[in-house]
Amino acid sequence: VMLPAVPSFADSIQAFSFTASRFRNDDPGTAELGYTFIVGSNPIVVDSLGYINDMYNGTHTVAIFDMATQQMVPGTLVTVTTSGGSAVATDFTYSPLSTPVTLAANTEYQIVSQFFSGEYYFTNATGFTSAPGVSFGNAVYGDYGDPPSTPVFATETYSPNDPGDFGPNFTFSTNTTPVPEPSSIYLVISGICGLATT
Repeated sequence: VMLPAVPSFADSIQAFSFTASRFRNDDPGTAELGYTFIVGSNPIVVDSLGYINDMYNGTHTVAIFDMATQQMVPGTLVTVTTSGGSAVATDFTYSPLSTPVTLAANTEYQIVSQFFSGEYYFTNATGFTSAPGVSFGNAVYGDYGDPPSTPVFATETYSPNDPGDFGPNFTFSTNTTPVPEPSSIYLVISGICGLATT
């Protein structure tokens, strides 16, 4: 008995990492913020979106947009509630996408979220690394003073924040072929063995 493969993408990795950054508690405003990134020569499969653990335990909506069309990539909208953290945080809380989403090779995208009154964000990352398969573009922001409840395409850039604004992040795999879950493999083998004994 052959069962269909359950989408399971191995070796998921965090897109961008850093060892330190500037905690922007000098900015009392609110806004939508994030950054652009470019997918390399192979497509990637995004499986979760996240937000930095900024110690406020807030709920943020994160989304990815296609830079060419300025439209949200279908299936890339999630809410993330952070847990803990500090003014020197470098870790993120992630929420899985309902279905992993493939982003095209050699294409530029934008990931954005919001920060609200009493919250702050992180810029000027040091010890910064990009995972193989993606590269950082530049910081973006929009709707300063009045961030929307659901992200929209951010139209402003501010290179002095680079690498920034964090905010959001994502995890992905470069394996675009779903593999069967171990339980599915077991059922297939059991079916074959059952046929052999009949």
